[in-house]
Amino acid sequence: MAKKIVIVGGGCGGGTAAQFARKTDREAEITIIEREPYPQYSRCGLPYGISGIIPELTNLIEAPEERLKRSKIDILLGASVTRVDSGGKSAHVTRADGDEIEMPYDSLVLATGASASVPPVKGAFLEGNGQGPLRPGVFVLRTIEDARGIQSLASKGKRAVVIGAGLVGLEVAEALMIRGCKVTIIEYLSNCILAMVDDDMARMMADAIARDGVKMFTEYEATEILGEDRANCVVANDRKTGEERTFYADVIVFATGQRGETKLAKEIGCKTGPTKQVVVDDRCETRVSGVYAVGDCTEYPDLITGRPAVSGLGTIAVKMAMVAGVNAAGGDERLPKGFLQTRATEPFGCQVAAVGPTAAQLEDAGIHPIIGKVRGYTLPDYFPGRKEIYVKVLAHPKDGRILGAQIVGESRVHLRVNAFVAAIQAGMTAHDFAKLETAYCPPAAPTIDVITIACESVRLKMDRRRPPTEAQ
Repeated sequence: MAKKIVIVGGGCGGGTAAQFARKTDREAEITIIEREPYPQYSRCGLPYGISGIIPELTNLIEAPEERLKRSKIDILLGASVTRVDSGGKSAHVTRADGDEIEMPYDSLVLATGASASVPPVKGAFLEGNGQGPLRPGVFVLRTIEDARGIQSLASKGKRAVVIGAGLVGLEVAEALMIRGCKVTIIEYLSNCILAMVDDDMARMMADAIARDGVKMFTEYEATEILGEDRANCVVANDRKTGEERTFYADVIVFATGQRGETKLAKEIGCKTGPTKQVVVDDRCETRVSGVYAVGDCTEYPDLITGRPAVSGLGTIAVKMAMVAGVNAAGGDERLPKGFLQTRATEPFGCQVAAVGPTAAQLEDAGIHPIIGKVRGYTLPDYFPGRKEIYVKVLAHPKDGRILGAQIVGESRVHLRVNAFVAAIQAGMTAHDFAKLETAYCPPAAPTIDVITIACESVRLKMDRRRPPTEAQ
């Protein structure tokens, strides 16, 4: 009898799990249940759909229904799983037309993703309880429909306020600027993209934002949304002085993080961990036999610190989904011992890429890293078009193993960070990395690349700390 695999969620995690389940078992009956009206699409591409860089939001769809049908994968769009009987191995599903059906399964994959997290700001919601639908003019960015709503109010000369200066916040702010809006960013913390890089590296992004004419107010807390029929301004307090400011807006976007959708997993009996997300093992299996979970709703160890971390990146969701799909279909695939959270962005002409924990995260884990930070250039001094690039390397104080790296510049940043990914996974030290023979030709790179110079800086610092006989 053919194995029955039910996948809850049709995003990149669910869609990838389905494809790898099909590769593993050509006869399995595979069904995806997706509550949105669209099959798998790129949520990461939504800001570029808003800006118009991607002409149509539906261009973001990566796995059209026709492709799924060719792979003999069924998908129910606009449907939701209301209950799972893990003992009897059946999922209760409400279809888009309101009909309720019961779907038996041998393996269940939870790819339920996350929902946008909005702080309880007075006036942000139609109801005063801090829950339910947002009031007109206030948005989050999680779905194609969210992006359409933002587009409908964002045009040349309009005023936009983005609350939150993380990855999504900055990409949305840039998209609104491209559409011709006058953009203001309000950030609760002292700088932007702090979860991604250290404060000193984040300042370079702040400089790029200012150069593009976007105003950013850090250490401000949004306290109230005002307006009659539709929201038209944000009230925020300066956290240092207590001074209150009002920011007028035609469109307001909350980019204040996300929260994993774990309700169904908890009802089944899956265990959640310190991050409040679903705990999975290296086979992506939860504590409930036959139930797997992937992506935003899960936690998995950080490779460097060993601490549980939220699996919130698309690349990690896909890697987890590949493993879960194979195993749900009867295979035996494993995740690595931990993830490095390799990340990148490039709003406002400033490229940022990083891998591994930040210095603050390492310190919090009891590791006091040796840091090498250098400024270099993407091309030789004599070649036209060279750009500044900053590289920061974090190494273990005892043996010099590379633990993390951060790179900021105007160009040629992202592929350089991939070299550090390989180095960390291979256990390389900064001393080893400094000896790398990197590619060179004048229009591509300098003879000695800045990534090796940063590691040489770490090596020199370590040598200074050693007794003279040991350093020789």
